[in-house]
Amino acid sequence: MSNLEMLKKQHGEIQELIKNINALISADPEAKVNDIAFHINALSGKLKMHLMSEDKFLYPALMQSGNPEVRDTAKEFNQEMGGLAERFGSFVQQYNTPFKILQNKSSFLADRRKIFSLIEERIRRENEKLYPLAED
Repeated sequence: MSNLEMLKKQHGEIQELIKNINALISADPEAKVNDIAFHINALSGKLKMHLMSEDKFLYPALMQSGNPEVRDTAKEFNQEMGGLAERFGSFVQQYNTPFKILQNKSSFLADRRKIFSLIEERIRRENEKLYPLAED
């Protein structure tokens, strides 16, 4: 499996974890809080591995491209990701246990919508804009 195929597969896995968390919340957040916390931690691990893979393989190669569009797009995405990674890390620290989720349930629900939306938008943009440049 190529590095790009692996990254695309990870995107699907990240999206599936987000979908699972949202489904658990829709069902009954209090009753499913242990599963929600478990999936948040799984998402955190998956996202960390994904970012490490991008940082190690994808971005260095694209930022050294002779094509200015490829190089500039990779730099832009790379710079944006630092902020998203920080925000997600903060989210995980706030809500990585059942107690933390239940203690701040309304904040958790609002924060989850925001951060998941940002992650999904990032995946969409990478799939539509960045990854096709890497395939050329």
